[in-house]
Amino acid sequence: GGRRRKHGGGVFFSSGRDSVINTWSISEEEVEIVPDAGKGPKRKKKKASKDDDGAGGGRAEVSVRVTYCRIRTLPVYEQVESMILLSRRFRPVSETKDQQEVLDKKDIVLSTCGTKGVVRLWKASHTGSDGPLVVSELSLLASQSEKEAFGEDNGGYTSLHLTSLSTTHWSPLLVVVDAEHNMTYLRMGWKGSTLVFSTDRSIVGHNGEILDLSVVPKGDKLVEEGDKHTVAVATNSSQVRLFGLSESKEEENEENNDVQCHTALSPRGMLDGHTAIVLSIDASPCGRYLATAGKDKTMRLWHIESQKCIGVATGHTEAVGSVALSRKIGCYDVGGKAAENGAGSFAVTSSKDRTLKVWPLPGSAVMNRYSEEGDISLRARLSARAHDKEINIVSVAPNDSLIASGSQDKTVKLWRATDLGLHGTLKGHKRGIWDCQFSPHDRVLATASGDRTLKLWSIADCSCVRTFQGHMAGVLRVRFLVTGLQLVSSGSDGLIKLWTIRTNECESTIDAHNDKVWALDLSPCGTALFSGGADSKIAVWRDTTKEKDDAMREAEEKNILMEQKLSNHLRHKQYEEALDIALELDKPNQVLRVLTEIVEKDAKSNKGLETLQRHAVNWPLNRLTQILRYCREWNTRARNSHIAMLVVKAVVTKIPAAKLASYEGIPEIFACIAPYAERHFDRLDGLVGSSYLLDFTLFSMGSLHCDSSENYSDWVQRSKFVLPPKAVEGKVQIGGSLVVGAKTNVDDVSESSEDEIVTIGESDSDEE
Repeated sequence: GGRRRKHGGGVFFSSGRDSVINTWSISEEEVEIVPDAGKGPKRKKKKASKDDDGAGGGRAEVSVRVTYCRIRTLPVYEQVESMILLSRRFRPVSETKDQQEVLDKKDIVLSTCGTKGVVRLWKASHTGSDGPLVVSELSLLASQSEKEAFGEDNGGYTSLHLTSLSTTHWSPLLVVVDAEHNMTYLRMGWKGSTLVFSTDRSIVGHNGEILDLSVVPKGDKLVEEGDKHTVAVATNSSQVRLFGLSESKEEENEENNDVQCHTALSPRGMLDGHTAIVLSIDASPCGRYLATAGKDKTMRLWHIESQKCIGVATGHTEAVGSVALSRKIGCYDVGGKAAENGAGSFAVTSSKDRTLKVWPLPGSAVMNRYSEEGDISLRARLSARAHDKEINIVSVAPNDSLIASGSQDKTVKLWRATDLGLHGTLKGHKRGIWDCQFSPHDRVLATASGDRTLKLWSIADCSCVRTFQGHMAGVLRVRFLVTGLQLVSSGSDGLIKLWTIRTNECESTIDAHNDKVWALDLSPCGTALFSGGADSKIAVWRDTTKEKDDAMREAEEKNILMEQKLSNHLRHKQYEEALDIALELDKPNQVLRVLTEIVEKDAKSNKGLETLQRHAVNWPLNRLTQILRYCREWNTRARNSHIAMLVVKAVVTKIPAAKLASYEGIPEIFACIAPYAERHFDRLDGLVGSSYLLDFTLFSMGSLHCDSSENYSDWVQRSKFVLPPKAVEGKVQIGGSLVVGAKTNVDDVSESSEDEIVTIGESDSDEE
């Protein structure tokens, strides 16, 4: 007999590169296997019967077969790379009635991403039917906005993940990875009765080779809330990426309230317009415009807020290797005929064709209008053949009066910005020039060359005033710090060096890159340094000079205070408090002095060891390790070995050996103490053995068991001296000999007549 057919009631979803999402129903049915002689078992489907009670006869076997049936198909018109089924605890909670109508607790929610670069949220409701169509068609619940989406042109998304850390109903997070390996954290939440995605934060993934970067100064509305800096980066591609540097403070330890700052670069946009690799970037001092130049022989001007191209400069016959914008902020508002005649802002480009061109900018009013309408064609006002070889760098003075260009012909030339007339030529480097920068305060210019040196030049007479040597390879970039008193440079060796101009010395060397450091720039406020290299790494450095100086000053003040307390405790013989302070200050000599005082204080009562044992029991592990480390050093000298051995004895007699062996580092310290301890014991054994010779000598002289009451005074009275004895520092001088430790009265000796002829000892001759 057969059994009734049963539905499993489950569904699952599948998606792939066929650009559809399929909904499948899972069902079960029982089939009976009828054995057939000679042909093996034969499966036969058993139809359902109302009268069948499950007690059928025969020898047929019954098995359960699972069937998957596709019940829904939804075209999404993109290759789905990843799909996640969200459980209830990973969804936003529907609080209001309108929100519950949009998303019910029983709804099935899916999240997908694919080649279009958009994260979408889908939902399906239960139909309540007992048939195979148990769920409805999938409908779009939420979608990532066009501004925040990565986009199809950039490569789309490659994977989607659900965070396991934020599992609350209020803040579920999705992590989506794009084709450029950036990780974006998306938060799902309600905005009225609409479910929306919001970007929580982003982690920058792999970049190509970093060719150049520029820090964009802060404008009125150009930097997003929470970002400290915006950085434009050329990453060996035709696109320029914008990153925001955000900083958050997190408490590292609640007990000591230590606060640690974490910085992270987050994608803020992309400037797409060049048709070849971008080689150079420069931001305007007002923070509104960005100039880029590349191998497509053009220079483009961008409006940073709208991320639109507002101007294109064409005219070079080969790749444009460097671009620089004018540095006076007020000139960007000058427009009209004045701007065309050179009174406004301008851009300077240098090319592989060995020419230098100056492009006047039409003014902020016109440029802002073209950010909405489209780009304009810029025309060169001045052009000159500048060098005999390829030009690597161009720079503009802070007052826009001079333009500096550096070339592979080993020279730097200064040009007047008004007519591109030659102001002077700087000669002295032995290889090509890679970078040159004007000082923000003084009339000097810094240059970086492939001959591994930096040079500082006077603009007035074009003479070299300083040469900085220290790089092991060619120097690629140089920048002045905000104060103008220091330089920072990067080289082909992957090192970044900080130089002090006054002393001509390298103050610090930073090793953070594994390849050439092509990009280097400082934030306008001077608190951050950005570096990028051929190792595809962007490093952000924070100026910690003030923090270190403050910490050093606080430590010095604390040290002075603690030393004064230590002196006071020693003066008042408060050795226990003095020992704690000396250990806290990490002063081994003071600790030795305090321990010596403790031992000598109790030496008469032989309680020095007991005092040390009482202290050793209360020492924590770090303090115990510190003192044993001191004992290891003290034990290397014979004069300090006595105190060291007493401390070691106090430790090993009060703390079990098994407990000491379990502490990290203590067995190694004892292993170093043992050889010197054996050497000291051998020395003491030798001294004890030698002391028996002294006992034997004294015994032989009759000094050990002498019954005679004769003293030194009697011997002096019976003896005649050639010269009267003198007492010198507690020692009696008789003739030219010294009698050590003898006690005498100098006044008695001086009573003898100087005219009297005396002899030492008794004379055998009779007096005449």
